[in-house]
Amino acid sequence: MLEKKGLLKIIKRNHDLKISHFEIEKVIGSTISTENVIELFESIGITISQSGDSYAFRKVDFLNEELIKKKIDQIEDAEKINFSVEQIIETTSRYFSQKDLEKYEYSLCFADFQTQGRGRGSNQWLSPYGSGICFSVIGSLSSKSSPLGLSIYCGIAIARALRDLGCAGVSLKWPNDLLHGGKKLGGILVELTSQSQDYYSFNIGVGINYDLGSDFNSMDQNLFPPTDLLKINHDLTVCRSEMSGILARTVIESLKTFNQRTMQSSFQLWPDFDALYEKEIKIIQEDNTIKGKNIGIDDTGALLLDQNGLIKKVYNGHLVI
Repeated sequence: MLEKKGLLKIIKRNHDLKISHFEIEKVIGSTISTENVIELFESIGITISQSGDSYAFRKVDFLNEELIKKKIDQIEDAEKINFSVEQIIETTSRYFSQKDLEKYEYSLCFADFQTQGRGRGSNQWLSPYGSGICFSVIGSLSSKSSPLGLSIYCGIAIARALRDLGCAGVSLKWPNDLLHGGKKLGGILVELTSQSQDYYSFNIGVGINYDLGSDFNSMDQNLFPPTDLLKINHDLTVCRSEMSGILARTVIESLKTFNQRTMQSSFQLWPDFDALYEKEIKIIQEDNTIKGKNIGIDDTGALLLDQNGLIKKVYNGHLVI
């Protein structure tokens, strides 16, 4: 990881968007072939192209910690939030120690790039370095509030915020994908652990494409091709760092008011955000495929399928058209 951070430093200081082969060998402390240089940068999400003894690369939009912090500081009791911005990390969801989690009400980690970013199940979510919004929020919830619909609740909050910020048409695919025009914009991954009779521990990971450019590595394998916020709105005036802070603030403020009443109020908005509402769909489970007409969700967040008049509740599975 130290070697990769060293490579990022020379990327950051080369404003002419070129680095020499000599600079790279100096950082890694050994000779290296051109092919291995290209592979090394690909491993941290940066595409480079050889030009003589140098390599050209696309301008990288590094996260600005100060801009993010301005948005987080607008949250009530912001001093109770543990906050970190990392250039490169294995995964934001495993950044904090148990001692960190016990000390603060919320722990919040942002990253420019995750080497082990996760999608649904065992899938990986990888996109070009500095191209997306990536953060995890960790905290706890009263067990009196149903945890089943938490990803949908947070998804609606994020989709509403994006629409308000000028990204009209952002929608959701049950239970945790963000879509636009049939393309995948991002996703929300929620993990819950029962800590006691009274509390759940939650770990909410958010990944949203901001600017993929003309290339991208590999993303969570999905039937829906990727899109990003700048493709949705070419005139978007909110930069990636500001957007990261705004969306994290949106999630935390939503969590502060999360209970049965607010969850049900949010769920009433679902038909307006469901990209596949009243469409024929199928749910792929481990050893089963369920088909039917999508007619919404129930009061726990379970998907409701109309199978020739018989209503079936679905609590898990991968939704496809």
